[in-house]
Amino acid sequence: ELYAIDKKVLVYGEPWTGGTSAVSGGATAAGKGTSGIGYGAFDDDFRDAIKGGEYGGFKQGHVQGTFSDSGIIKGLTGASCTRNSTGLPELSLHYVECHDNYTLFDKLAISALNKTSYSGNLFTVASSYLGTIKSEDKLAAAFVLLSQGTPFINGGQEFLRTKQGNENSYNASDTINQIDLGMKSTYSEVYNTYKALIALRKEYSSSFGNLTGSIATEVKSGVTKYTAGSFTVYFNATSDDYSLSDVTGYKVTIDEESGTYSVAGSTSTITSVPAKGFVIIKNR
Repeated sequence: ELYAIDKKVLVYGEPWTGGTSAVSGGATAAGKGTSGIGYGAFDDDFRDAIKGGEYGGFKQGHVQGTFSDSGIIKGLTGASCTRNSTGLPELSLHYVECHDNYTLFDKLAISALNKTSYSGNLFTVASSYLGTIKSEDKLAAAFVLLSQGTPFINGGQEFLRTKQGNENSYNASDTINQIDLGMKSTYSEVYNTYKALIALRKEYSSSFGNLTGSIATEVKSGVTKYTAGSFTVYFNATSDDYSLSDVTGYKVTIDEESGTYSVAGSTSTITSVPAKGFVIIKNR
């Protein structure tokens, strides 16, 4: 009925009921429709692989150094089947932050403190870890925005929004739930990385989003090589730079000052992937 109104309508939902449901069969996964593409569902497997689970206790994930190589590979290639067995990658909604649970910044900051919870100003108590947290946030964004699937970003995630450690803020005040747009300037390098990755994805939609032939492999625990269409991406979630030896193509440079990207020059100067970082190469 919705497609009869608008062919471009986007339908998705949480594939868990939060308890019992009067809906026949409940809600467990994405599904194909008889007209159009169907309906998508959030891929919590990929979310948990990237930054750690939210339920059953506080857990850390790939970007914090608790590696989940197989989960990352499945998510990047759109092969996370728990919520999407349709064979259509775009029906998997990939995300690391939503309206509930910790913001991504709060989750990463609490992890850096080696705690399982914290209430208060995390920018103050985790100030010495801020550089690492920024890198982990940008790496998480790269996993989501370059994967085969439909990316979902929560408001403020792109500039380190905090809810001061409140993971269930439905009844909290605006002091907690506010989105401070001033942080867009304060943490512009994070914001502009998101902006450039979004622009790259939009420009090369044939490589990122709905490609069934992408390949991801574990180079070593914490390091992933990902080939998607005309691009090869190396992701490094370890705390050390990773040396490259099989690089061919052209480097994609992310400009953290302007939020743009450029594709230029030989990659002969690319010898490593930075710790908690990624390198994007456009194939020759």
